Amino acid sequence: MTGSASGRTRQARCVGLVLTALLAGAVPALAAADEEPGGLVSSSFSLARVRALYERAHAREHTRAVTVQEDWRLFQDGTVGSYKVNRLGRDVRETTQLGPLAYERGVLRGVHWEQNRNGITFTYPGVHEQHDALSEHAFRDPNDERYVRLIGDSPALNAAVVEVNPPNGRHEWLFVDKRSGNLIRREYVERRRRYTTTYDDYRLVEGVPEPSRVRTVDSLGNEREQILVSRQLDTTPDLKDVEIPPSRRVVEFPEKQTAVRLPVRFVNGLPVVRVIVGRGAYDFLLDSGAAGIVVDPSVVQQQNLETYGRRVGATLGSFPETTAIVPQMTIGGLRMRNLVTRVVTIPFHLDSRTHVAGLLGFDFFADAVVHLNIGKNLAEAIAPERFRQPPDASTVGVALDDKTPAVYARAGTANGRVVLDTGANRTVFETAFADRGDFSPERVASSTLHVRGMGGFASAEPTRVPAFELGGIWTREAMADVSNADLGTEDLDGIVGTDLLRTYEMWFDYRTTAVYIRKAKR
Repeated sequence: MTGSASGRTRQARCVGLVLTALLAGAVPALAAADEEPGGLVSSSFSLARVRALYERAHAREHTRAVTVQEDWRLFQDGTVGSYKVNRLGRDVRETTQLGPLAYERGVLRGVHWEQNRNGITFTYPGVHEQHDALSEHAFRDPNDERYVRLIGDSPALNAAVVEVNPPNGRHEWLFVDKRSGNLIRREYVERRRRYTTTYDDYRLVEGVPEPSRVRTVDSLGNEREQILVSRQLDTTPDLKDVEIPPSRRVVEFPEKQTAVRLPVRFVNGLPVVRVIVGRGAYDFLLDSGAAGIVVDPSVVQQQNLETYGRRVGATLGSFPETTAIVPQMTIGGLRMRNLVTRVVTIPFHLDSRTHVAGLLGFDFFADAVVHLNIGKNLAEAIAPERFRQPPDASTVGVALDDKTPAVYARAGTANGRVVLDTGANRTVFETAFADRGDFSPERVASSTLHVRGMGGFASAEPTRVPAFELGGIWTREAMADVSNADLGTEDLDGIVGTDLLRTYEMWFDYRTTAVYIRKAKR
């Protein structure tokens, strides 16, 4: 399903991980998110009959002859707002407004894009959306029943319930109305979290059934409900209705200065930057693993900032979060004005002198080229339009699906997708990836450590990685940790922290979706 009917909103999945070793101890296991729905009975339908019923209801797709324009009333994060959709064939542009906060996302000619709440526009590959596409294909393929099964009927909803779980797809349960063939409920697992979306009051739009009320609740209690106010067909379609909006400049450089050295010091291997907010000076981590700019509630209180909305986030554990607008943030000679920030309690105390009160994440990295050389205690910001790739540096492609720099790297004998995380001082790989890469024989200790991240702790086991390769640069016999924890997003095999990143000199250039690296000189 596409457009407004999907009931799905890509949430920022990662607030950032600061990983530090702690004493051993027990960590509670996460509740299973992939249990079958309850209240089902044996079905009176066959899987083939359910598929045929669904296909009859969805025999048509939206054309490019008209632009479908929808206005919805939105309830999200305890706030009332609006949700607008323009859809032209398979192209779509969605605008969400909640109080003074607005963001947009869409698809244009197959390219996924987003403009976040600070007006930064970026494109991304659509890694998570590919899971949904694979599952939809598996469900609608009448000749393949390997990953699709009819598990029963829901008497309460008069629906047949189909489980779909193809390799690399989305594990989901589809409730198909036994009269109309419309999808009236969808339960699915994303990042070890269970989501339930209901679809009500279907109406035909260009012959395509579309719901007029969509409600999604996740297992943390976050809720999003949208109710249709109006739906119109514009018979004079214009590509401007679905075009990608221009990006706003967020990081302001001093006049006639294209590179600014940041006021940074390195504590326990982590870059700590001095940031001025209002009349206060605070320590922020320069954190590529954070999906935005994050401030601690103490900053909000001291600067008398207003907050908007409330929701529950999760990384290694769950935590409450809200949103604030910072009138001005100064980092050395740089300024950021009217900055939308996430407000989350930051529990990291690196030493007696350093109290981390914020994270300089995605919005900073996206609007300036960030140059980092940990071995030389160097961090600087470069105006993107004046930056040129260093001639002796390798280019590593970056995917920004989760507003963090995901890259492909090789560890041991396996290739994997990892995040380059300057806000983590330890490298952590998923257990399954370590097994694929044949790390197990190299493990040097049976004791368990803990790593700390937003919302909690996770157990980890120290591991020796025989070889690690990024951008053609090899590191031998590196130490890392292995954990089966939720690292903040799905589709990740690990997080590369500053213990390995200090091997490189790096230039993060999100404008070109690349990070340029070379071997750091000692």
